[in-house]
Amino acid sequence: MKLLITGGTGFVGRAVASQLLLRGDEIQIVSRNSKNGPNESSIQLPEQGKLFPAEIIASTDCIINLAGESIAGSRWNAAVRKKIIDSRVEITSCIVESILRNQKLGLPYPKVMVSASAIGYYGSHPKQRFTENSGNGHGFLADVCRAWEGEALKAESLGVRVVRLRFGHVLELDGGMLPQVAMPFRFGIGGYLGDGQQWMSWIHRKDLVNLIIQAVDHEEWQGAYNASTPNAVTMQEFMEVLGKALSSKSRTRIPAFLVKLLFGDMAEEVLLKGQRVYPKRLLQKGYKFQYTYLSDALADIFKK
Repeated sequence: MKLLITGGTGFVGRAVASQLLLRGDEIQIVSRNSKNGPNESSIQLPEQGKLFPAEIIASTDCIINLAGESIAGSRWNAAVRKKIIDSRVEITSCIVESILRNQKLGLPYPKVMVSASAIGYYGSHPKQRFTENSGNGHGFLADVCRAWEGEALKAESLGVRVVRLRFGHVLELDGGMLPQVAMPFRFGIGGYLGDGQQWMSWIHRKDLVNLIIQAVDHEEWQGAYNASTPNAVTMQEFMEVLGKALSSKSRTRIPAFLVKLLFGDMAEEVLLKGQRVYPKRLLQKGYKFQYTYLSDALADIFKK
């Protein structure tokens, strides 16, 4: 297949691109980052208001849309919030408008788009278990995901099969939240934030990459899927399992007021609240996670 990957130099995108290359697919990476990986061709992200070249869209079988500014990269202010939402909505809109342009010109266009989203779609709740049938929640991240998915859904009216994968916390050593929360354990001061009872829905990056590729390959996949394991844990449980994986006990607790002082508004939605998410549709399809339990996932990651 010929695939176009936005965000292809990112934490998830790099791993997806590597697997696709290994099986012989042709890929083009779309990124603001000019550094290319081995055997990859790269194109620049179109400037605001411009579209992808018609010939690029015409030669693409599938688009994997993973672009987006880091949610937890810095304290949130008006400018950061704008970057977070614009980096997701604008690139998705650009993809859809580029497909529409080709369709109007009678040119070929990709018939499949696998687009990232996040479990922040559901908002947060201390007890409720969210499935794909659960409604859109409240808060900044819920608003971001609603707008993000809304743009992706516009491609369905153009005859494109759209798969929306709502990512949980993606675990691996070279990105995501894991390196940051693991570091204190190496100094014997690891622990949890707030009361530790906020839910953490997670997925090993190997499983996520496999899910993305299956979504590309299987024509019956369409709509929203929760890309997280069936076994969400509380933050306290996560840190205890992480401590065991690193042979270092979970010893500390940072009070909620201090977390808010350090991280501002971002702390409230990302660090002190969570979602207990269940991948109902994936399990109905018979998908078998390679790493269902957190202890197995961390054992695989830290064996390196």
